[in-house]
Amino acid sequence: MAKFDIPEMREYKREYPPEHFIVEIKPYSLLSNTKAEKYESGVFDAGGYRWRLSLYPNYETTSKKGYISLFLVLIGSVSGKQSPAEVYATFRLFLYKNTPETQEYLTIEDGSGKVNHFHEEMRRELGFAKFLLRSTFEKRSEGYVWDDCCRIGAEVFVHKGQTKTLDEYLPPRELKNPTSSVRKFRLGSISSKRDPKCLSSDKFHLQGRKWKLSVCQNGEPENKSLSFMLESKEDWKNFPSFYAKFRLRVLDRVHAKHTIEKEVQHWFCSSNCKIVFPDFMPWKTLRDSSKGFIKNDVLTVEVEICSLSVVDAPRILKKP
Repeated sequence: MAKFDIPEMREYKREYPPEHFIVEIKPYSLLSNTKAEKYESGVFDAGGYRWRLSLYPNYETTSKKGYISLFLVLIGSVSGKQSPAEVYATFRLFLYKNTPETQEYLTIEDGSGKVNHFHEEMRRELGFAKFLLRSTFEKRSEGYVWDDCCRIGAEVFVHKGQTKTLDEYLPPRELKNPTSSVRKFRLGSISSKRDPKCLSSDKFHLQGRKWKLSVCQNGEPENKSLSFMLESKEDWKNFPSFYAKFRLRVLDRVHAKHTIEKEVQHWFCSSNCKIVFPDFMPWKTLRDSSKGFIKNDVLTVEVEICSLSVVDAPRILKKP
């Protein structure tokens, strides 16, 4: 069975051992001195499939440079299905370095970042023909062979080809049903309020989102104004950020001609889940009886969601 070499290698060191498999080869001299073509490890399971490692201690290039080669071999499905297994996976291969100063793993992976394609019959064996120069590997001071022993390992991450994905629509969908996009609030005894603390609504639902509205008196006594804060009350540990455009208005309940409205757009996220209108309107204007904002000592406020980014339910995204 042909070996498939991955020519582009990414190399780094790490102390943490391989997740799925480690094997020690000892005595290593029995393998190298007999000029064995390769060493095949025992079988291990990862990602629902069975694998093994193949170490080739005497690979030579056309330039006569000697290397050790290390390959990952697909054996088959753990479930024992009869049809040949076809697997897409990313993997890392490891070689332990053990010196008095350093205990770490030389780690090699596909430098191109590709997802590798294995096939139980046609493409079983993938890896790195030039994993490490043999002269470096066998040099005692390097620490790859110590006490006539070497240690190799593997991590294999199988891609099942079916991924749950969320569709978010940007720009957002305009909302076509105004009735379901507006929430009205009535605030009583507003003219007698002298406490500058905010008055807050209960949590309410609008267009599938959870909100809370707060109304405050802002500023010094001679320059007092009415301010609003609209806060998203989603569970931000799990909820994705979203965009909303909305209008906030204070209604003229007497004449229906002095209504004050402001429009704003905002991206809500865990670190910025609220939007503030600091000076929506002067407090003096609010309490002017000729404007009609306060009727029977009640102020009426509306929140309207104009457009909203939409996240669809998860769907399965199959591999191309």
